[in-house]
Amino acid sequence: MVTQEESKLTGEVKMPKTPPVILTSSGARGKDLKKAVEVLRRGGIVIFPTDTVYGIGCRFDSETAIQRIKNIKKSHQDFPILISDFKQLHQLAQLAPTALYLVQKYWPGALTLVLKSKRGNEKIALRMPDSDLVRTLINTLGAPIIGTSANFHGQKASTKYAQLDKKLIDMTDYVIRGECKLGKESTVVDATTIPVKILRQGAVRIYDNQN
Repeated sequence: MVTQEESKLTGEVKMPKTPPVILTSSGARGKDLKKAVEVLRRGGIVIFPTDTVYGIGCRFDSETAIQRIKNIKKSHQDFPILISDFKQLHQLAQLAPTALYLVQKYWPGALTLVLKSKRGNEKIALRMPDSDLVRTLINTLGAPIIGTSANFHGQKASTKYAQLDKKLIDMTDYVIRGECKLGKESTVVDATTIPVKILRQGAVRIYDNQN
């Protein structure tokens, strides 16, 4: 349960350091990363394994590529943004006390947080995945990426390459193969409200005051 007592920790606990990324850029995996970054830099779309499920994404600031993903998924919703460090978090979002507590406790990890954007009154969904592959991809690209599940609307999320819909693969520009260690979608929490609101229970089990 996320309590009011925990929200008092803001002035006592500093933001943790970003965990180091230990993935090397050599070998087959290095070639995958290099190619994926090239595709993303030119505004393309990539499918990749994360710590939770397979994701499909693009540069977070490429409106054309984002709209393309929406068309592919037949979705009108805004997608979560994946980040690799806490600097990116502070550049994109405002942190309320309870949000800071959740970041300290669960990031990097399978928790997506809906936060107040630094741009006006908008909300923004962010996650720092516990995946050296994804965080290396973001670091090498030099920008956050969109990260939504790699499936058509209504389909189950894929945790293995063999489960990916071949039609989806054909509609994207590059695919990185790999395993998703948790095999379950992230938990989604709206941290802009008091108390926080659980939008989806996933790989991280969080309880609100009603559950």
